[in-house]
Amino acid sequence: MKLKLHWAERFETIREYPSFELNSDEHPELEMEMLAVHSAGSLDHRRQALQQLEYSMNHTTTERGETIMQMFGPWEEKDKSQAYRSLEDEGFLMLSEEKS
Repeated sequence: MKLKLHWAERFETIREYPSFELNSDEHPELEMEMLAVHSAGSLDHRRQALQQLEYSMNHTTTERGETIMQMFGPWEEKDKSQAYRSLEDEGFLMLSEEKS
């Protein structure tokens, strides 16, 4: 039996966009989600609260017909963003081909 192997490394890329301010006075429909983020006691609870806030921002439309996330979404300003690469794992073997 022969195995043809190769080495691979896994990288994670994170792109961070400029910050924006979300005000519950302007968007009272998000106040409960914002309060949950603010009062989260652990990192896990904060992550869950942020996910719920993101979900609500993506599913709440404004008078103009766009979602709240579309109002603040910085995706068009890619030149103002920063990308980071971090090695998630030292690497691992992968099977390229197996011959009997």
